[in-house]
Formats: sequence, structure tokens, C-alpha cells
Amino acid sequence: MEIRKGRIKDFIGSWSSGLGFLIIEDSETGEIEQLPCDNGPTVRALENCFGDVITPNHTAKGNGYRDKEIFWSMGELGLVLGGFTPVEDVSPELIEAYEKQKSFIEEGG
Repeated sequence: MEIRKGRIKDFIGSWSSGLGFLIIEDSETGEIEQLPCDNGPTVRALENCFGDVITPNHTAKGNGYRDKEIFWSMGELGLVLGGFTPVEDVSPELIEAYEKQKSFIEEGG
């Protein structure tokens, strides 16, 4: 599993489709990525972590998540977002794993 770090720029989703996209600016490359995700669980996770996400009529039009920095990874098959953790809540073990992975990649591994 690859651990990534980035800043949330936006969320695009539809309750009816069940599909959403978390828009992330990658901390290493500066590139903007659209991460496919499960709409409902992602919105609830954003609300739980940052607040001010779910607005009246159960829409995700709040701005509580914008420009928040997170560590994230894709799911087991690499097709959808597996999970994320706000930088301020991350464990020392996760930071260590991220730094080891980064060093390994930089060394050409």
C-alpha cells in the first residue's frame, strides 16, 4: 500500500450515483488528482474529521475540508480511495512508514 500526502482542494459527488471524487493536490508533485471514492462514507468521514461539510438537505457543500492536509491511500485494488487521515491526527508509525517509503522511492527503489 502506497501512502500519499496531499491537500484537499474539493469534493465532487452525487448521492444518487454513490460515486464521488476527492480532489487532492499531491504534496510531492504538486499535481492535482481526482480520487474516485464511495460518496456517502467519504462525506461522513470528511464531516467527522473537519466539520462544516454536510449542509441542509444533506448536501456536501460546506467548506470545512478545503485546503486541509491529509495522508491517504487507495483501496486494496487501487481503484477507489481506501482511507485518509488528517495530518494533525496521524500516528508516529504512519509518519515513519511514509518517510521510509519516500526514501525508498528517492533512492530508485
